[in-house]
Amino acid sequence: MSDARARIRDQPLQSLGVRISGAALVVFGVAVVVAWRLLPPPLPEVVLLGTGPESGHYAHFGEALAREVAEHGVALETVTSAGSQENIRLLLAGEIDVGLVQSGNLSDAEAAQLESVATVFYEPVLVVERTEWESEHIEGGRIAIGVPGSGVHALARELLADQGIREGDPPGTRLVPIGRERAVGALQAGEVDSGIFVTSLDLPWVDTLFADPGLRVTNFALAEAFTRHYRYLRQVVIPAGLIDLRSEIPPHDVPVIATTAALVIRPGAHRALIPLLIESAREQLYQGGLLASPGEFPSPHWVEAPLADEALLYFERGPSFFYRWLPFRYAFAATRLTILLIPLLTLAYPLVRSAQPTVRWVIQRRIYRFYRVLRRLEARMDASDDAASLARIHEELERLGDQIRHTHVPASYGAKLFALRAHHRILVDRLEALEKRDIGS
Repeated sequence: MSDARARIRDQPLQSLGVRISGAALVVFGVAVVVAWRLLPPPLPEVVLLGTGPESGHYAHFGEALAREVAEHGVALETVTSAGSQENIRLLLAGEIDVGLVQSGNLSDAEAAQLESVATVFYEPVLVVERTEWESEHIEGGRIAIGVPGSGVHALARELLADQGIREGDPPGTRLVPIGRERAVGALQAGEVDSGIFVTSLDLPWVDTLFADPGLRVTNFALAEAFTRHYRYLRQVVIPAGLIDLRSEIPPHDVPVIATTAALVIRPGAHRALIPLLIESAREQLYQGGLLASPGEFPSPHWVEAPLADEALLYFERGPSFFYRWLPFRYAFAATRLTILLIPLLTLAYPLVRSAQPTVRWVIQRRIYRFYRVLRRLEARMDASDDAASLARIHEELERLGDQIRHTHVPASYGAKLFALRAHHRILVDRLEALEKRDIGS
């Protein structure tokens, strides 16, 4: 029975290294499967983008962006809205995935719940007065501040309040909630005395603000001071002739302040949308615009909501290998898997590296344990003074020898095994000499 147990215990070890390496690979494979299951799902079939009023610059940009995104196999549907304020509400409610938001419209609480993808273009802040309006500043009178829900409305109220201008203060001040073409018409008709417009310069109705002799776009003498108080504002100059080269409109440079429009993503939206939107916006904006230099947008700067980690990585390193060669639908999953593989490889490397040392330790332990038994038997031999004790030790040595003969190790460890057998034989010979001595005496 003991011999059978010894044979079970001393199974051949030639494939031990293979088994240990296989176990390490199994662990690695399980980790890969788990990591893959933790990856985000494929890109959604339809993504909703909140823009702004129909025929506005936000709507035009959204339509152009949708065409770029469609080339990557994703449908981007535009959702018209009143503007930035409504887009923020829709984002927080989960009714849209991405929205165009004008800088200066997010509260701290709202910014903490959203993430920025990139800023995409400048929006100059135009303060326009009727030429017959004599006030040096926008104080008193009727001021068009944009429709409620738009970014213009929120920004105009904030800038005016910072200068102490509110409804009825100074006396006679009235804030009129109209914007865009309607506000231009009200200025021309004398229904309002001044207006604040935050818009792109390439819309047809904007030309009227510069070309109508009854209207005046004021120079922003305090532009630099405004940019220091409001970090989301930039100082820009509308060059002479930018609106109409032939008629030299405006006739001189007009310094103004400008805000930026940013793509903002809602919590829980698919993370693959971030590099997709940046790349699509870059393809659309790389030539620049009336106020932006080529390559200036999309940009990671001048955002209010924190920049998404994926956006920061994209701007720092550019598109990865997968994004350059694979469709976006698969490139994102491949990129995420690569990132997840780093800790997996860190786990697998020591497992594979430890396979051979583990094999060596197991084999040596199997051999050395016999030496411990041999040392104990030798000590008992030295202390024995009668034939009965020597006979019991002889029986134990025979059993131990049988176990040693049934122990198998790889050929590279054969020298250690043969040395063990030789040492066992030496002890047996010594014991036999002691037994003969006792018999002779």
